[in-house]
Amino acid sequence: MEETPRKRVDPLDWARTALAVALFCFSLYSILVEEAPEAVLRTVFLGCSLFWTFALLAPRGPRAPALRALDWALALASLGVTAYVAFDSENIFARAGDITALDMAVAIAGIALVLEGTRRTAGAALPVLSIVFLLYPLWFGPYLTGLLRTGAFSVERVLTLQYLSLEGVIGSALQVTIEYVYLFVIFGAVLNRLGAIEFMDDLARALCGRLRGGSAKIATLSSLFMGLASGSAVANVVSQGVFTIPMMRREGYKREMAAAVEASASTGGQIMPPVMGAAAFLMAEYTRIPYAQIIVYALVPGLLFYFAIWYAVHWEALRTGMKGVPEDEIPSARGVLREGGLHILSLLVITVEMSLGFSMQIAVLHGIVAAIVAAFIHRKTRALVTVPNLIGAIREGFQDSLSLFTSAACAGVIIGVVTQTSFGLKISTLVIDASMGMLWLALILCGLVCLVLGMGLPTQIIYLTLAALVAPAIVKMGVTVAGAHLFIIYFGMMSMVTPPVCFAAFAAAGIAGAPFMKTGWIATKISIAGLLAPFYFAYHPGVMLMGPWEGIVEGVLRASVGIYAGGVALGMFHWRLEELTQGGLAATWTRRALGAAACLLLIAPGAQALVAGLACVAVSVAAGPLMGRKVAAAV
Repeated sequence: MEETPRKRVDPLDWARTALAVALFCFSLYSILVEEAPEAVLRTVFLGCSLFWTFALLAPRGPRAPALRALDWALALASLGVTAYVAFDSENIFARAGDITALDMAVAIAGIALVLEGTRRTAGAALPVLSIVFLLYPLWFGPYLTGLLRTGAFSVERVLTLQYLSLEGVIGSALQVTIEYVYLFVIFGAVLNRLGAIEFMDDLARALCGRLRGGSAKIATLSSLFMGLASGSAVANVVSQGVFTIPMMRREGYKREMAAAVEASASTGGQIMPPVMGAAAFLMAEYTRIPYAQIIVYALVPGLLFYFAIWYAVHWEALRTGMKGVPEDEIPSARGVLREGGLHILSLLVITVEMSLGFSMQIAVLHGIVAAIVAAFIHRKTRALVTVPNLIGAIREGFQDSLSLFTSAACAGVIIGVVTQTSFGLKISTLVIDASMGMLWLALILCGLVCLVLGMGLPTQIIYLTLAALVAPAIVKMGVTVAGAHLFIIYFGMMSMVTPPVCFAAFAAAGIAGAPFMKTGWIATKISIAGLLAPFYFAYHPGVMLMGPWEGIVEGVLRASVGIYAGGVALGMFHWRLEELTQGGLAATWTRRALGAAACLLLIAPGAQALVAGLACVAVSVAAGPLMGRKVAAAV
């Protein structure tokens, strides 16, 4: 009898698993037993992330022996420069300003390794931006004029702050990524491994499958659910899109439309409470606003974003005459909840514990335990609760966090320069001066800054970077602190679908076989109506459920009607079904003009603007049938 050959064991695969499990155990020890010193915790995670990036990350295509040798040299160097700080941090920080030649060499090597590691894991955009910021105090800053001019900074002074202190590479951005985002990514990986994501998909299909354009509405709702448990828009697209994009294609959506819907909906998961792609936790840490308040503030704006996406796909389905998903593909909602309803328990545990004042780390650990218990109770998922499966989740979680760790360290360069040169105050002053005191213009300028600086970055890193650069300018113009920080989360998030760098749209286009740039522009169009929401809550805090009930009712009314009117102005929504086939060019542009006027008037404060905006809506709705009859009579 021929012996069955044993499966070959990949030593690199074992090394990845061992490293991921060791770091998770180290994190647990620091949380539950004895808190590790800040410098040690950050450098250990950074060193292991860079080592994985250079030595253990599977390269694209064949790798020449010389290049593999270089990779291992960079990996070992990464361990060396981070260990240098970890084991002697007290002495290094104590002699700040009097650094040695070895300190200089380690700092230069450390920054270079972080830049290269980020390029490999997250693309070139952030490293290039970090280099520009690094050269600002070192080279061109003293030669600028006006507010942007800096004093002369020595190389030693800049490097002391960037790598040999807790203000730059191993600064606050890396800290919050380790303490807040990392565990949350592990939580998402555990949910995925234990079948919770499949439950969310089935629930969305049960709720929306019978609706017209049901496949796109399933994609919208399932991406919303996925966004509750995942901190990555691209991960949402990849995990959901393999199911939802073919479903939309079968129903009749074009390739680029199906990809754009999935990209937009997956990106929107970053602004939906209770987790908001971990941005809620970062915002609570940065602003000192209680987590329970933040999820209340973000609730209505997040729902408004999905409200806009829902109607975009609804009217597209009506325009093309689509029907719902076939009946045999729709599960019973009651059956889905019976078989997997307890998967919701983990999200409830995290939300309730955070609202009661538990630390985020403890709440997420309890959420992971709740997810395991729920999977074990359900007969369908009990077999998934195994040690190898949970170890696989830990490994996947760390691998998915690689780009976050390296990007956070790279963003630390930008934050360090902003701190050292007061660049954030200068940008705030420039925005205020350029806007000439007009809030609407300041918001547009800040939104553009968010879109440009956020290109290609994870939502968490976008927020950490822009909170220092852009939020102070918006607060100075009279917007609430919560409104200003939600504003930058919204516009930073949109970089995932706005060309030329739009990773969520690129991922969805790859699955659908659609043109990349065309998908990005359609996704931007789908999302842009929802992107009006930040302007409403900037002017009307009631949209965030702040203030007296009268203000809340008025704010939500303004935003709901105004966003829909904005969709009409963009040609995405209509007031009634007949407008898809009746009205002619003049009637169509009249409705769009009235929609644009209503949208802008409802943003503007004051009772007169409110009445005028609602009047434009009323005229547009009432005039539709009349304009349709006139065109029919003329024909």
